[in-house]
Amino acid sequence: MLPLEPTDMDKHTNKPITRRQLLAGLSAAGVLLAAGAGFPCEAQAAATVPVGNTNTWWYNVKDFGAQGNDRIDQDDSPFIQAAINAAAVTGGTVYLPAGKYIIKTALLLRSKVHLLGAGAEASIIKAGLINLQMVMCPAQGKQISVEGLTLEGIGYSTNSANSMVERGIYAIESSFIRISRCSFKGIANGVHLVRSEHVSVQDCSFISLVAGDNVYEGYGVTAEGGANHIIQGNHFKSLPRSCVQLTAGCSYSLVAGNVMEACIEAAITLSSKLSVCMYNVIEGNAVTAFGLIDKETSSAYGIRLKDACSYNHIVNNSITRTTFAGIQLEAVENAGDDRPYGNVITGNKIDFSVRGIAVLNGAANSLKANEARRVEVGILIDTVGEGNASTAKQNVVTGNSLFQCSTSAVKIGSNRCQSNMVHSNSGFDNTAGLTDNGMETVTIGF
Repeated sequence: MLPLEPTDMDKHTNKPITRRQLLAGLSAAGVLLAAGAGFPCEAQAAATVPVGNTNTWWYNVKDFGAQGNDRIDQDDSPFIQAAINAAAVTGGTVYLPAGKYIIKTALLLRSKVHLLGAGAEASIIKAGLINLQMVMCPAQGKQISVEGLTLEGIGYSTNSANSMVERGIYAIESSFIRISRCSFKGIANGVHLVRSEHVSVQDCSFISLVAGDNVYEGYGVTAEGGANHIIQGNHFKSLPRSCVQLTAGCSYSLVAGNVMEACIEAAITLSSKLSVCMYNVIEGNAVTAFGLIDKETSSAYGIRLKDACSYNHIVNNSITRTTFAGIQLEAVENAGDDRPYGNVITGNKIDFSVRGIAVLNGAANSLKANEARRVEVGILIDTVGEGNASTAKQNVVTGNSLFQCSTSAVKIGSNRCQSNMVHSNSGFDNTAGLTDNGMETVTIGF
């Protein structure tokens, strides 16, 4: 099923739709019409035309000449592209039967085309060249879906700063895209969205992605700008970078019900400068230590908000055995307005870390009804750097349950922490309840 196109009201008001509206749109059947435009790096379509095809809505890539026989000396990309181009004339489903299809040129999807495999373990698209953007959604592309496929990379990583690295699905300024029941393996990046809107990534797996020193490699799902995404019910394992990264002002998105394990950096990262990442909901995710041996950690951070991140909700996540902090909000020295502001952190459970929840150079954030166990500091409010703009102020810490904190349950780190409120927290077996080095801290109860 294809995502629905926005209504005329959605188009003209440019108002983000609600979570309920977006879920309803993603579950409805799309009507298939219209063709897409060309793109310079797409696979050149094969001239083969299927004979006797009476179903104008269903296009089997093998009818166009694709082999799917896992032969590295062959290239199935022109035949798959021919099927995509045929489907784009009226809209339709491009079907890849079970097999491994080697591609050596990017596949360019078209508006109202559904790319469908026989299942992630059955239908596999494998890169035949390094640094390939395997499946691309073009600018202004709409109502596109990819379902039931494995995208397998070569796994080539580089130490250069080149941003054009290997990606499974790459969408630029596209909208109403659905990616579901897909698997991404041995690839430098899974899904990368650039200034796109209304994209859902659901029920997919991202396993053993690769990265060198290149900062653009190793991410599961990256949303760079754009809004109204749903990243839900996915499984991430053994990633060198973040499982989910929202950056460059990505807003109004939902990251929910995902499972992350054995990752090196933060499981979920929100990071932005100048353009604020705001009104995102990070809910019900599990950062798990399942299968790890003693002293191994699930990730460096569970959830990390960096710089200009405001009014986001971090709710009911379960985070176990992180290296530095379960949840950390931070800004660089003298960040000015580019700091975490007005975020709500509530109902999260954190077990075993140096810090449960840390706010560094953040302001007016609410930390309520969280639980932290077996940490050095349960909740830390502190600053980074010595500049005049390095402050942490007006944060509220209330109703949290804190246990077995070896240094302090709650700590206000320095006199640059001003007018924070700490009250009505509780817990047992902590070395200290509140360690207050701040200025004008409001304390009611513990």
